[in-house]
Amino acid sequence: MASFPKTAVHGEEEREAQKSYWMEHSSDLTVEAMMLDSRASELDKEERPEVLSLLPPYKGKSVLELGAGIGRFTSELAKEAGHVLALDFIESVIKKMLKNAGFSKVITEDRTNQFLKVLQRELDAVEMDKEGFIRDFSQFLLVSRT
Repeated sequence: MASFPKTAVHGEEEREAQKSYWMEHSSDLTVEAMMLDSRASELDKEERPEVLSLLPPYKGKSVLELGAGIGRFTSELAKEAGHVLALDFIESVIKKMLKNAGFSKVITEDRTNQFLKVLQRELDAVEMDKEGFIRDFSQFLLVSRT
């Protein structure tokens, strides 16, 4: 089983270390490779519904999925959410996620500046309903830790 490098790095160095690790280890792009567990398919069948059941209500809402990987949760979230913004930082992983979601032609490109604008818009929306976000997030943390 592979493990993350133990190097103490910060900021941009941390991002590059993570990116390098996942670029090297994501050539297979299976749920086992992404979860670093040879039994991941079995675990995913149990874990995915459980994790989704712990989320606050998201039907019709905007969902930001950070570190979406190959999309274990993306298509499930998209079934009920009004909008899902699923992000990852490895191009091959994003392509696999989109193909898993049913897109046959996938083009990826670095849209960091556009992403930052979308993220700012999403954060502004959270700011407008800060109390609701804090309540929903607090409930999620409470449930996920018990």
